[in-house]
Parts: sequence; structure tokens; C-alpha cells
Amino acid sequence: MISMEMVGLDRMALFVGSFTHSLDAKRRMIFPSTWRSLAGEPNQLYAFPHPEQKCLYLYTAAEMMRRLDALRSGGALDRQDEQAVRSITAGAEMLVWDAQGRVRIGENLLAHVEVKNQVVLVGAMTRIELWSAENFDLALPQDSSAAENVFFGGY
Repeated sequence: MISMEMVGLDRMALFVGSFTHSLDAKRRMIFPSTWRSLAGEPNQLYAFPHPEQKCLYLYTAAEMMRRLDALRSGGALDRQDEQAVRSITAGAEMLVWDAQGRVRIGENLLAHVEVKNQVVLVGAMTRIELWSAENFDLALPQDSSAAENVFFGGY
């Protein structure tokens, strides 16, 4: 486990690190306590199946509101944009964690990720990615000069 820290920019949480968890008999996983405190209230995550990768993008309620504000500030949506939003949100779910931090993920989302037993949660700055353990191993490594410059470039 890698430690996480919160950056106080309008309650923007930055998620880093990774966690591997097994699903229980009810197909629940543990949402890490350090990330629960970063996510804040309400105890909700919004899960979206990635259209091209076998993973889910998880956003906190605050991050979803930030994204919704950005969508609204772009002006009126045309029919094609509305259809795209409808298509994306139709396959999404709101996830809620209980007092023990357990989160139930719907079967359609688990099928998209191709989960057998274990999930890998990866902090990807303003979102969390959820992968099956098998598919996460296949997604690494990737070379990216843009990413390397952001994290390992100059000051």
C-alpha cells in the first residue's frame, strides 16, 4: 500500500497508489479506508465502464460535480452530444460503501472488467481505475513521454 494525501484545492482529492482486493461471496470489494477519507461525503462513487479498455473509471461525488459543471459551462448540447451523454451514463452506476467500506459492484460492470476473483484499484490522480487482476497486468507497462515529463521532468 502506498500512502495518499489530499490536496486542498476545492476539495479536490488526488488518488495515487494501488490496492488489490478479493471479491466476497456477495461480489463486494473493500474500498480502502485512506481513499474513503479522501472521497469525503457522501459515501458515493460513480462507476463508468471505459469504452475501449476493460476497466472502470470511478469518480467521487465532488469530481462528478466538477465534471458536470464543465459540461454545463460548454453551452447547449446538440442531439449527438446528448446521445453520447445518455449512452455513457446508461452503463454507469452509483456505488455506495457501507460502514465497513464494502462496495457492491453490479454484474454488468464486473462483466465489462472481466473480474474472476480479484480487483485492482489504481489511483489515477482525480479518478480511480478498477481492473481485474488479470487485465491490469496486461495494461502495464506503457511508455509515455508526456507522463514521464509531468512526473519526472524539471521544476
